[in-house]
Amino acid sequence: MVRARQTERTHSTEPAAGLPVRLTYRTTRVLEVIGAQSGLSNSQVAERAGISDQGQISKLLARLSRLGLIENTGAGKAGGAANSWRLTRKGKELDRKITRVSMYATP
Repeated sequence: MVRARQTERTHSTEPAAGLPVRLTYRTTRVLEVIGAQSGLSNSQVAERAGISDQGQISKLLARLSRLGLIENTGAGKAGGAANSWRLTRKGKELDRKITRVSMYATP
């Protein structure tokens, strides 16, 4: 039943119309976390979004980055430092749409 609700919410929300991204709970949670506080590392985003698998968070962050929704402003692996994630303009727009839709969604 819970899975059906999540699927229903995923497909009934249209904030990502035109983007090749599925708005799963984890995707929306990661965008919310980064939107609430820029400059977080992979592990900080994972912890706040409730994702325990480092491989999953790395793949999700990379996919959101390729879509132009987030960007890494830190030195990252090349500079020997942690990543520092922030929403792009496009990411901020999507985050606002997600927030708006979730405000009006019925449980």
